Amino acid sequence: MQRYFASKINDHVILGDDDVHHLLHVMRIKKGEEIEVVIDNTLYNALIKETNPLDIKINYQIPSDSEIKEEVTLFFALAKGDKIDFVIQKATELGVSRIILFKSSRCVVKYDDRDLEKKLTRFKKIAKEASEQCHRLKIPEIIGVVDINKIDPSLLSDINLVAYEKVAGSTNNFISSVKQGKSISMMIGPEGGFSNEEIMSLVAHNFSCVSLGKRILRTETAAVYALSVIASILEN
Repeated sequence: MQRYFASKINDHVILGDDDVHHLLHVMRIKKGEEIEVVIDNTLYNALIKETNPLDIKINYQIPSDSEIKEEVTLFFALAKGDKIDFVIQKATELGVSRIILFKSSRCVVKYDDRDLEKKLTRFKKIAKEASEQCHRLKIPEIIGVVDINKIDPSLLSDINLVAYEKVAGSTNNFISSVKQGKSISMMIGPEGGFSNEEIMSLVAHNFSCVSLGKRILRTETAAVYALSVIASILEN
């Protein structure tokens, strides 16, 4: 059943313009059909009362438990091409609560203010659509772009990890950190890696360097791998 994120007035569902268009002109919904809507992280069954004008009424609440209990934050470096689109989509499917985009000395991508505004709008749309597709109860927050040397402490978690290629090998330190069952941040660097100075700064600000295995992974692969491991452990 199609799922949408919505708001409500009394027991009537309010959808955004894009979702109204999708429902009427793509799904070609008819009077009497039902959809699922998420309102304030709660799932409901809703009935299409009329299509012109569109009128949707909440039927009943549906029990759902699709979220990871602990908050998971992904720090992801600015990357070329459509890698950020891909990572946002997959990170959303893997249950993250926040995605924080950051810039570092070896990032080859630069956004000016105008570019950033457009990009963030696109990124948030990707996260919303991915949340609907995988039947989540919340849309991850997208934050960015932050400077790796000026990360606000409020953005950090109980446990903060950074994947660092110079400690490649055993993943025991990564696994044991996740198994503590606390809120966790995972930082994935740019294609060119981190500078020594950046790693020293991160360690001084409560990040621990961890290994994602014996191989050097592409930045988008590293993000998906790390989040898959985190989700697997936290959902057991």
